[in-house]
Amino acid sequence: MCGIAGFITPGGIGDEPTAGHLVAAMRDRLVHRGPDDEGTWIDREGGAALGFRRLSILDLSPAGHQPMLSACGRYAIVFNGEIYNFAELRAAIEAARGRPQSWRGHSDTEILLEAIAEWGVEAALPRLNGMFALGVWDRRERCLWLARDRIGKKPLHYAWAGESFLFASELKALWAHPRFDPGISQPALAGFLQLGYGLGEQTIFAGARRLPAGHLLRLDAAAAARRETPASRPYWSLREAALAGLDAQASGRAASVEELEALLRDAVARRMVADVPLGAFLSGGIDSSLVTALMAATGAEVRSFAIGFSAKEWDEAGHARAVAGHLGTRHEEQVVTPAETLAMVREVPGICDEPFADDSIIPTTLLCRMARRGVTVALSGDGGDELFGGYQRYAAADKWLARRAAVPGPLRAVAGGLIAHLAGPAAGRWGSQKLERRLGLLQRLLDNGDPEAFGEVIMSQSLDPGGLLADPAAFTPQLAAEAYRLGRSTPIDRLTFMDSASFLIDDILAKVDRASMSTSLEVRCPLLDYRVIELSWRFPTAAKVEGETGKVPLRRILYRHVPQAIVDRPKMGFSAPVELWVKEGLRDWAEALLSREALAAHGLLNVGACRRLWEGYTRQGRGWDRMIWNLLMFQAWHAALGEMARARPALAA
Repeated sequence: MCGIAGFITPGGIGDEPTAGHLVAAMRDRLVHRGPDDEGTWIDREGGAALGFRRLSILDLSPAGHQPMLSACGRYAIVFNGEIYNFAELRAAIEAARGRPQSWRGHSDTEILLEAIAEWGVEAALPRLNGMFALGVWDRRERCLWLARDRIGKKPLHYAWAGESFLFASELKALWAHPRFDPGISQPALAGFLQLGYGLGEQTIFAGARRLPAGHLLRLDAAAAARRETPASRPYWSLREAALAGLDAQASGRAASVEELEALLRDAVARRMVADVPLGAFLSGGIDSSLVTALMAATGAEVRSFAIGFSAKEWDEAGHARAVAGHLGTRHEEQVVTPAETLAMVREVPGICDEPFADDSIIPTTLLCRMARRGVTVALSGDGGDELFGGYQRYAAADKWLARRAAVPGPLRAVAGGLIAHLAGPAAGRWGSQKLERRLGLLQRLLDNGDPEAFGEVIMSQSLDPGGLLADPAAFTPQLAAEAYRLGRSTPIDRLTFMDSASFLIDDILAKVDRASMSTSLEVRCPLLDYRVIELSWRFPTAAKVEGETGKVPLRRILYRHVPQAIVDRPKMGFSAPVELWVKEGLRDWAEALLSREALAAHGLLNVGACRRLWEGYTRQGRGWDRMIWNLLMFQAWHAALGEMARARPALAA
């Protein structure tokens, strides 16, 4: 796992030493992603500069050094990720060339680069099974290719800075360019306040974009000279994969548990290939236990890692210990102290690169730090909930929508109007923003019976984040876009599609990437092998969710390896008690960030509305609202942004 950065300047690079210093400065903002090696490469005439930080996983020798040139000399690449089918690709390349290839090493980067040289970028990408973000410079055509893996495990951002087009793994690397404009996007801020994370292509900076998962972008010299960014285009589509799976069900080709187990065994085995120590995250839940069990089934010694907390209501260490004991893993666990968790809160803004309010990043980062002391690669169970209906809200939505449909439309309208009439006075009488929000949620759910509307309401931490902005008109509902709507099948299928296309990519995977890479740990997710994603859509809803029990196919496989009694328990969220923290250890920190002076400093927020939210909570001691945490995370991030801005001239000089 690595960090990549670079830029192209149409017309060529006039001052090569300055360009080299600049791309190195961008690259070195990503040292946490790759502490083992560094490199730069410049095509002066073509106007390209590439930078790379390496975390060595496969081929630890200098043969894996990047930026890397293809054997023919046409292509230069910077590549962040892993290609799990590199052995098959190597054989296919040699077959296409009709002769054994003289390889400089055994890195998957070299094989990927030669695949591009053999078939071209567009034809090579669909052949890849992996997680990646890459930048490829075509020296002959003088064009830049950017691409990201199918489900968006690895991040990639781009922006214009004066006449130069920049790209990088993280936004902080773009900051090293002196002409990058760090102006804040009000719509992106509004979206963050609604969901607690950034969604889709927009970033918190108005001038920077995020390449969507499964997309590629080609920028040629002519477009670059006009300072135009061509639209990215998909080489794989989650919607098409889902629809193909539904069609397969309809034609009698539904998936079986046996088929899934065989595929998962292969996905796990591929992700166990590494030239460095490897382990597994183990919470004791269904997904992590299944991945760990399949690792153990290969016959290899498995190192497993878990963290525990003194607060018993959110401590899972005992469950993980029981699974590890049954599987015979070499298990390590650490009980995290309140002081450690509170200290992590202050580190989140620098780790996340953008405002991010999913508090599970705190235990996730602590887990990554603990695991990194023993291994360089860890396998995780991410993706099981979204692909196989694991969240409790899916079954709840199914019940709610069925009950709603049984109520006559006129009666629903009357009930909705009554709730709207009572919401404000009730909240004022009992002093509870939480009550007001719940009544508002109920009204929305009565008004709209689409599963997607249910999903948007449940996933939104505010129904009106615009009210907290200096410019209320900047807010548009984030999940209303067509990209998050499957358009057919059952409510549960439609909700899992929405979550897979949004929450999974932009919250869960972004969190794991930032948490793991902040400590130079690579995390691999077998359940998010694209073949598993595609196969998951061949399971009918009834085969995934039985009553209130989700992930039925995964459970059936797991029970073959671990006794059901050990792993069957209510689902626990991997989160933090932020309400308690804000009341106690973080009270002074929170008050400083939400003071009138701090709220007014940047002119982005409605100071009066934000203060009322905070004061209503602190004075009454009840009515905790997640919007408070969102505001705190934005304010903390913006404060960190100021510190980075003050350091910027020295980096860019």
